[in-house]
Parts: sequence; C-alpha cells; structure tokens
Amino acid sequence: MTLELALQAAVSGLLLGGIYALIALALALVFGVMRVLNFAHGDLLLIAMYGMVLLDRALGLHPYASIVVLAPLMGAVGWAMFVVFIRPLLASSVLMQAQLTIGISFMIQSAALMIFGADLMIVHTAFENSTWSVGGIVIGVPLLAAFAVSVCTCAFVGWFLARTETGCRIRATAQDPVMAQLCGVAVPRVQKLVFAASIAVLAIAAGSLMTFFHVTPHTGVQFSILSLLIVVLGGLGDLKGTFIGALLIGLAESLAGAAFDSALAPAVIYILFGLALLFRPRGLFGRGSIA
Repeated sequence: MTLELALQAAVSGLLLGGIYALIALALALVFGVMRVLNFAHGDLLLIAMYGMVLLDRALGLHPYASIVVLAPLMGAVGWAMFVVFIRPLLASSVLMQAQLTIGISFMIQSAALMIFGADLMIVHTAFENSTWSVGGIVIGVPLLAAFAVSVCTCAFVGWFLARTETGCRIRATAQDPVMAQLCGVAVPRVQKLVFAASIAVLAIAAGSLMTFFHVTPHTGVQFSILSLLIVVLGGLGDLKGTFIGALLIGLAESLAGAAFDSALAPAVIYILFGLALLFRPRGLFGRGSIA
C-alpha cells in the first residue's frame, strides 16, 4: 500500500467514522441514561433511511430536507416504542431486554422486506458525484457534508447535555436515578424524552447516509452491530469515548480495506473489538460500565 493510498484511506475512514459517531451516540445516550442496550437501534435507522427514499420519490425532497419531516416522526416512533416496549422492561435483566429488542429488529426487517423487497435503494442528489481534491487526496462532497452535519450534531448534543437545565437533569438521571428523583427530577419523563430524542437523531444520521449510501432490509443489522462495537470500544455510557471509538473504527475499516481484500476489513474491526474487551473493558478512557 502506497503512502498516497494510505492517506486517502485514512481521510475517508475518519470522515466515515464521524457519521458512525452520530449513530452510535444515540445508542450510548440511551444506555447511559437507562442502562438499555437497544439491539433494534440499526433497524430504527433503517426506517428513517426508507423514509428518505419515500420522500424523495413522492416529493423529490433532498435527504437533508427530509430530516425536517422525518425527525419529529422518528421521535414519535421512539416515544411510542419506549412506552409500549422499553419502559415495562427497565427493571428486567439484560437478557430480557436483548430478546425484546432483537424481536423488534426482526419485525422491522421482515416488514421492510415485504414492503420494499430485497432490492438496493438509493437517493440521487445533485452533488452525488462531486469531489474536492486537497493535496492529491480526493474527498467526496456528499461524504464531507455528511461528516460536517454529523459532527455538528454530536457537538450540539454535548453542549446541550453540559450547558442546559434539561441536560443537567439527564446527566443526573444517568449518574443516579434514585437520587435524581429525590431531588425533584421526573426520572420517567427524562428517560422517555431521551429515548425519543435519540431515535429522532437517527433521522439526521439517515439523511447524512442517504446522500452517498444505499439501503436494503439488512442494512439495519449492519449498523446495529457496528454501533454496539463502537459503544463497547468507547465505553458503555461514555459519550466522548463513543465519538473517539467511532473515528477509530472508521479509520481501521478504511485502512484495512485499502491494505487487504475488502472482505477481510470487518475482521480487523472485530479484532480491535476483542482487544478492547481484553485490555480496556471500561472503554478507551476507562469511564464506562464494564462490557
């Protein structure tokens, strides 16, 4: 692998990692506040991605414009899912939560297969083939724009959690829900809000992805596994670690794809994941729950 190819792969991997960060951040936030690992996370992203396709075909909306329509709808889906499925199992074991959310994942995949079929679907945009060259490194404009949107959204979430009263209530609930409730925080309401907002954020991730990516009924599983790997690598419940972990996963995936056969690239990610479990079970910064 030449130096030029390595630099190209590194830049592309970091940009892709920024998008992975937004997807995984929503999963990490849910776990941090209510200790629930949602194995249907990627399939909820799948719903938003298919929503982008439908809005493009029906109204000709650009994926970024579709976010305005889909974000409230995805928030409503998250709200309903929390009330009907998640809240009754908050006090249950991790195994029960996993069985429920995996079941929801299968339901969404089956529904997508019946409605849309197994064909690959994309959304065409005016700048889908546009590129920007810097020092011999070619960057796709859709990927760069998606990275910028994702990083800005992650930064906004971080600011919101650190600087607002609602963010303070969310952090208090994550640290000690019993003490937070004794101090006047409406913990059930906060949990419901966080889950709904996390699912709404997936609409932004879907809008970013659909400018250069595709969707099939099995795309959700891919992102569910990827998000779980990132969250564990960064530290369960550690948002900063999740962001850095996503960049590392994107970088490792891209470099492995450039250095080896593309089919071997996922193996590098799983090796990285295994090493993290062995040597950093609390995540990159040692601040997460033990994986």
